[in-house]
Amino acid sequence: MTIESIKTLDSEHWIRIGGQLTVGDFHKLQRLGESSLERFGRFRILIELDGFQGWSREPGWEDTFFLSEDELQRVRIAMVGDEKWKDDALMFMGKPIRKTAIEFFPASRLAEAKVWLAEGSVQSLFLE
Repeated sequence: MTIESIKTLDSEHWIRIGGQLTVGDFHKLQRLGESSLERFGRFRILIELDGFQGWSREPGWEDTFFLSEDELQRVRIAMVGDEKWKDDALMFMGKPIRKTAIEFFPASRLAEAKVWLAEGSVQSLFLE
């Protein structure tokens, strides 16, 4: 698994994920979100799935969650990648049961994902 930081500006992060996501990688993303929420009161992330191969089958997933319900109300997540991952990725992030702003965009709609993430922002790395 590779997680590459493309750009960061305050509470906004653009990362690229390739290969299989491990429990350890997931915890790194979780800490990134927690840190942004503590420092800036919000967290916006563009997750570009490039050569993504799903989730590892190691133990530990049963104890993972991506931020608390209260924190997730201050979060906006856009995932961009191959549409074959759309349903699984949205389910993994809890879209069907959480009130978080989470959307999946096909790779061809990267520009649209950036605009969606930047909604309500005066300045955004996604508008550069």
